[in-house]
Amino acid sequence: MKYSQRINLAAAAALALPATSAFVSPPSTTAATASKSAAVVAAAQIQEDLTFTPPDTLNDGQISEQLCTEAASKMKRVMVPVSNDVSDTGYVGISFIHWEATNKQQNTLTLLLVHGFDSSALEYRRLGPQLAALGIDVYCVDLLGWGYTQLEEVKSFSAQAKVEALKGFWQTVGGNGEVVVGGASLGGAAVIEFAAQNLYRPSSDLIGR
Repeated sequence: MKYSQRINLAAAAALALPATSAFVSPPSTTAATASKSAAVVAAAQIQEDLTFTPPDTLNDGQISEQLCTEAASKMKRVMVPVSNDVSDTGYVGISFIHWEATNKQQNTLTLLLVHGFDSSALEYRRLGPQLAALGIDVYCVDLLGWGYTQLEEVKSFSAQAKVEALKGFWQTVGGNGEVVVGGASLGGAAVIEFAAQNLYRPSSDLIGR
């Protein structure tokens, strides 16, 4: 898919509310503190993809919506770990947008959102800022092979590879801290698989009830 086509598809997508959110441990003071510490450590280890330029949706995509322009300007790409089945280098570039929470409340978990089929993180250009204004830290991530992720030198764009890259993203950016996940359409399926593999840890005091 050509660059301009990807922009048009990404920005033309209607606002999609997250269709799926589940598989997270109940928030607690201890968990929130641990998640915050993990995020601090991860932030120090993030390796940005210096070859990446945020999409110019206004000039290249001829999209005049201000929220789209603002969201695109926030987009970054980081190198995340994957298996050699996905890339011989052991890394792929995953693009994302981060809307930092305004006056984030204690014990409020970060929200990780994933777009639907053949779209991008720009799908959440309207929802992201509103959630951030409510005190929720929001990361909207492009699935491997779509949006503005790395395409060159990637061996597999399979469903498994997409989930693997998503796991690598949260390991890199979020330090594998506790997080609420949500997704639209295929993104919902991806986050269910991601969460089932990596995040759901039932509390010991609930076992046997």
